[in-house]
Amino acid sequence: MRPKPSPYPLIRIGGKGDGAYLVPDDLQGIKACFSPGVNNTKDFEDDLTDNHGIPCHMCDFTCDIETMKTPLREGLQTFRKKWLDVDGGSDSITIDEWVEGEESAHNEDLLLQMDIEGAEFRNLLTCSEATINRFRIILVELHGLSVANDPSRFEEELGPLLRKLDKTHICVHAHPNNCDGEFVLEGSSLAIPHFIELTFLRRDRFLQKPNGRLYPPMLPHPLDIDCNVEGNAPLFLDGDWLDEESLSSMPIQELSTWKKVSLLAQKLEHSRQRIQYLESENKWLDSRQKSAGNRIDYLEQRFAELERPIRLYLAIKHLMKRSYQRFRYKPTGSTES
Repeated sequence: MRPKPSPYPLIRIGGKGDGAYLVPDDLQGIKACFSPGVNNTKDFEDDLTDNHGIPCHMCDFTCDIETMKTPLREGLQTFRKKWLDVDGGSDSITIDEWVEGEESAHNEDLLLQMDIEGAEFRNLLTCSEATINRFRIILVELHGLSVANDPSRFEEELGPLLRKLDKTHICVHAHPNNCDGEFVLEGSSLAIPHFIELTFLRRDRFLQKPNGRLYPPMLPHPLDIDCNVEGNAPLFLDGDWLDEESLSSMPIQELSTWKKVSLLAQKLEHSRQRIQYLESENKWLDSRQKSAGNRIDYLEQRFAELERPIRLYLAIKHLMKRSYQRFRYKPTGSTES
């Protein structure tokens, strides 16, 4: 997942919010984009179609054409109401089936953009090598990275998927999704987000350098969106995610440094607001505790005031019960002495 220098600069596609991705500027000649998991929003696909002329095929069982925020671009966008899955159900389709059904010319390059809430593992792991190789660019959000701290669970899906992609593609950008925070890899100081967006470029594209150079990765990149989820603390990947080759261009890295300073300022502001909120909560809890203490004092006082009358009442009730029983069981004809 550590990004490497790219033969193409990165551009942002998909707007300024969640759902936007940084993509190598190597889109010329890409025949189509496959994008599962639309969730009624297709800013990325619209940008790709409208501004780069690339048709997009979409699928998602949870939405309909009528519920999408923007209409399908006629002749340039298609939609299937299906899950992307490998279960063989009538309401699902595999990557291989989908690609073969829409773009059967095997010599044409494609783009894959995938954010399907954890289903990316089984779909990509079962996808044929031939289909994977057709994707010049792969954009994928990986979920549940905390399995990295559990070797057995890591080898179930995450490890095999990363090794599979590494055979044909190279990661050129990584962006943490701040929706669920981060964790530290056991035995190291490496902070890893629970969700991460990765950009992969096919290995054969590294054989050509259009501008005679490689573009080192920048973490964060100046074009990265600050936060996928507004209101959550921003995240950024630190220097442990970069190697010496990626740190070779200081002027560019300075741009990334200023971006990091901006994110740190936002993180500090988020922490300040969080502290203010917790202080407000503590004041409220203190007020409730004081109110509860006053209520307890009042009840104890009332109990003390009522204890003697209650005891007297219970004693009288007991005497009356005994007198009633003696009167009730007195033998007939008996006389008082």
